[in-house]
Amino acid sequence: MKAGLGESEDEEMEVAALKVKSKGKSTATSKKRKRPVVDDDDDEDDDDEDYAGPVAVPSSAKRARPVRAATIKPAARLANDNFKPLLANKWDLDNGIDPKGWLMSEKLDGVRAIWHGDKGTFLSREGNPFYAPAWFTKRFPRGNIKLDGELFTARGGFQDCVSIVRAQNRPDRWKFSVSYQVFDVPTMADEPFEERLKWLKRRFDGGKDAIRWVHVLPHEVCKSKKHLMDRLDEVCAKKGEGMMLRQAGSLYIQGRSRSLLKVKRFFDADAIVRAHEGGSGKNVGVCGALRVEMLDDNGNPTGKMFRVGSGFTDAQRKKPPKIGATIIYRYQALSNSGTPRFPTFVGERAD
Repeated sequence: MKAGLGESEDEEMEVAALKVKSKGKSTATSKKRKRPVVDDDDDEDDDDEDYAGPVAVPSSAKRARPVRAATIKPAARLANDNFKPLLANKWDLDNGIDPKGWLMSEKLDGVRAIWHGDKGTFLSREGNPFYAPAWFTKRFPRGNIKLDGELFTARGGFQDCVSIVRAQNRPDRWKFSVSYQVFDVPTMADEPFEERLKWLKRRFDGGKDAIRWVHVLPHEVCKSKKHLMDRLDEVCAKKGEGMMLRQAGSLYIQGRSRSLLKVKRFFDADAIVRAHEGGSGKNVGVCGALRVEMLDDNGNPTGKMFRVGSGFTDAQRKKPPKIGATIIYRYQALSNSGTPRFPTFVGERAD
């Protein structure tokens, strides 16, 4: 596919992407996953703290101000080359705060990508480029605009999506595969989230500026914890990753913030410790990770090896489970090779 295609050819590049509906429901087709190339754009291996309470919203943010779709005044704190995207904390399924009044959306199993209008390119949360073909981005806003969203293929398609967006010379793989699911405008950091979302809808939902492979991720107001859990169950039943909660009236904060929460379900399983790996950084001199072998449902070794490097206390790193011990780990899903994604240490099995 060559860059600089005409407008009519652009329209033929429609992506088979997640389709947005007004009530927050979406559809997509699951794909087989490929081995991931990188994992720097998923935040599941961060050691998040539990949410401690609602974030105080400045009084200026509580009064929603109208925003013109054609003009955005960039927030002063974004006028630098060290931009860091907003990252979420975890919402505890059992003891999390009351989500009533928060805005919820589906947590997509894609690749976080920030559109930098001044650079004319997508960058990862760590500042690494994604190689979108020219036809994909030529109608994106330029200048001082930053957009926050995910490059997405399908539910369960994380590894496939990574392999596509990291490849430098395969623009053909984007056609009918990748969409950009946009959910924020960092350039409008000082505006309440609801106003930022309205700007996105005016810009991309219909009209002459709409782009077929760009979709504004739908949000709905959470009515109760039951409402959230019902939506979570619906998404998980369709092989989705989870849900996100956004505090009403919240501003765009660079870095991790408790105004954004991720809601996910995990699985527990057993494994045998086969080796200890030394730590680095703050974990120099103690156990950095366990090299373990997966057990099947009957407790038999499967031969599948992987490492568990998070979930430990300082005391457990100083005195990790012995080689041959059986541990319990928690994980989100299985990769193509059958090993767990984002395994976290839960404890050593007592029986």
